[in-house]
Amino acid sequence: MRKITIFCGMLCMFMWVSTAWADATVESYTKFGGIQGQGAYEGTSTSRIQGHMKLESTNFKFTGAILSWAAGGGETATITRIDKGVIWTLNPKKKTYLEMPFAGSKSDKSGIKESEPQNQEPTGAEEKPKTRLTKSEFTVKKTGASQAINAFPCEEYLVTWLVETENIETKARERNIMTTNLWTTPETSTIKKLQAEELAFSTAYLKKMGINISPEEMKQFGMGGFMSMSGTPEAAMEGEFQGFKKEMAKVKGYPIRTIVNWRVEKDKKEALKEAEPNPVGGIDPFGGIGGILGGIKGAVSQKVQSEAEDAMKPSENAPFFSNTIEVKSIKTDSIPESTFDIPSGYTKEKGLW
Repeated sequence: MRKITIFCGMLCMFMWVSTAWADATVESYTKFGGIQGQGAYEGTSTSRIQGHMKLESTNFKFTGAILSWAAGGGETATITRIDKGVIWTLNPKKKTYLEMPFAGSKSDKSGIKESEPQNQEPTGAEEKPKTRLTKSEFTVKKTGASQAINAFPCEEYLVTWLVETENIETKARERNIMTTNLWTTPETSTIKKLQAEELAFSTAYLKKMGINISPEEMKQFGMGGFMSMSGTPEAAMEGEFQGFKKEMAKVKGYPIRTIVNWRVEKDKKEALKEAEPNPVGGIDPFGGIGGILGGIKGAVSQKVQSEAEDAMKPSENAPFFSNTIEVKSIKTDSIPESTFDIPSGYTKEKGLW
């Protein structure tokens, strides 16, 4: 689903917590409300950066009615070594790891690999826009609220974005409303050190992937991602960027707590049409080979199956997307270089790479 696969780009717009050559450690908490209430989880993560090396460790548990019962949760860890051109995904439970090289990389004189440019195929004639932008309002307001969050003194900003579009052919209208509560703290010397560290790593990572893009352009990408997901024509996006930058300039400080809620409102006829059963493309969680819980169908009663199927249905009141990220601590203490190596006792798995 296109909206799901590129929603991360939207988050870049608000979370310039992307992490100069010093060490930095950030501990944070995430509560993901799922896509229309499905796939919800919560967990804690620790991100450690040293130059062109990064370790991300996460402990999480699913909180939805189905996945919390069927999948539970787990622990993951990923080591990104830009200097070596590899990403190691660790399985702490099995003490194994997968190794994935950066795609299409080659060594340069500095010893750092950079991605080879990919041949782009001609796109042909441009498609005619299927929707038109009827309304776009983006505002940032300082609410005046303040509180200490994990010992960080914070002030709140409310970011509201309303986008209305109309299908040129059917005249069906859609409203996308995204609200973000940003709680920011003043940029201390420690936070500035963290920002420099994350910026240096992110820039090197993008360069390794063959992407030359500035932090400002990344924020615009986030904005463009949201507008693209909402069906906004590309021609209408460019005119929104300047207003976006002007409003976001009102936000001062470093985000400690970021709460995003995105709601989608459709015309009633269109909403009813999308809600109709789809025997071909729909997901049957208990039936058939493709059922995500097909293997345990016999282990549940008819009552449990019925309750589970009801739980899988999107709630009408649930936002299309919701996410909360809260920084618990920030440290710039020295990190042993061995932290970014594969732990002793781990064996390599035979995977896709």
